[in-house]
Amino acid sequence: MDLYADPFRKFLKCEIEEIRDGFARVKAVVKDSFLNFYGVVHGAFIMALLDFAFAISANTDARRVAINISVYFYSPAKLGDVIYAESERIKGKKTGFYKLRAFKEDELIAEGSAIAKMLEKD
Repeated sequence: MDLYADPFRKFLKCEIEEIRDGFARVKAVVKDSFLNFYGVVHGAFIMALLDFAFAISANTDARRVAINISVYFYSPAKLGDVIYAESERIKGKKTGFYKLRAFKEDELIAEGSAIAKMLEKD
């Protein structure tokens, strides 16, 4: 699995910062095309970064797919801000439970949870 060649990662213009068993951290700079009509980052952009970090962390030791993601947004980000998104497995193997967090510098701007199901081997 070549995460660096992932077309969605390229679309988001995000970089993979860290990967370890059950954990991933990515970062991206807010571009003009990621802003909503209020001039702040669209929640879908933050959600997409969290989802990408989640996909990496859920697949560090097995093939898994998402079955649920829930996110709360606390604070906005603006053009040029750097957003870091993390996903960490908290519990589970066949069904994994993950904690999601997004930061602007040291400020927590969104957090949530996700669940992933392990795929059956072919």
